[in-house]
Amino acid sequence: LINLFVMRLSLSARILSFLQKIQCELEFQSWSMHPQFNSNQGLGRVALISCFLGCALGIHALALIFIILHKTGVLLAAGTIPWLIPSRSHLLMQWCAYVTFVCIFHLAEFFVTSYCNPTVVSADSFIINHSHAYTAAAILSAFEFFIRFFFFPQVNSTLIMYFGLSIVIVAQTIRTAAIATCGESFNHLIQTSKKDNHALITHGIYKYLRHPSYVGFFYWAIGTQLVLCNPLQGILFAVATWSFFQRRIPYEEESLRHHFPDVYSKYAARTWLGIPFIKT
Repeated sequence: LINLFVMRLSLSARILSFLQKIQCELEFQSWSMHPQFNSNQGLGRVALISCFLGCALGIHALALIFIILHKTGVLLAAGTIPWLIPSRSHLLMQWCAYVTFVCIFHLAEFFVTSYCNPTVVSADSFIINHSHAYTAAAILSAFEFFIRFFFFPQVNSTLIMYFGLSIVIVAQTIRTAAIATCGESFNHLIQTSKKDNHALITHGIYKYLRHPSYVGFFYWAIGTQLVLCNPLQGILFAVATWSFFQRRIPYEEESLRHHFPDVYSKYAARTWLGIPFIKT
């Protein structure tokens, strides 16, 4: 039992070390000796991240179009790939759609923020280095998907995939609209002090949802796993994102009540939170 316990500790330490290395690379810690990379304001970081995301988006979007045209008979591919049976072809289409929408999400985070509130934009606005938990979730998502891809390709659902796509598109629209509507008042970090240009936004999508950017991210994260038809990660993503917002939203609302003592409580009373079972 002691040996088993030691082995588990060793495995956990290796996993944490692996995640830490990936997170360090995402934060360009090994590039810090170069002036273009030594801070989140460095143009090198922005250029490299946007180039990577743009290339990944282009490759997967083109592959998605190719697969769709091939499956519909519009385009006939020369030759066949023995292991690429129809069920795997459909899974490959799902993977390309997933990566396409993930790249759109991260690029939109940066570009909408840079347009609406350029004073706070940085390489961190891509939020690819969000947290260790986010990085681990992305890795586990890919792991679960490719286990099914190679060993259980028949375990899939077209209906769930299209349902997930619908959720992702709607959720992305909500989050992008929230950032654009918030304008100079938007920030990826909770503001503990009120700036001169910080205003309580109550128009547009904020007329109905008081945390639309969180609502968008919550359902977007779940929707991506439905696109992949990942049952385990679908549940874990739902639990993890709900737990995160269950802690963050009450804290932020307390901060907003402090910044806007006369109006926020009335505003909160007439708007919808949008994420179930969170008490504020």
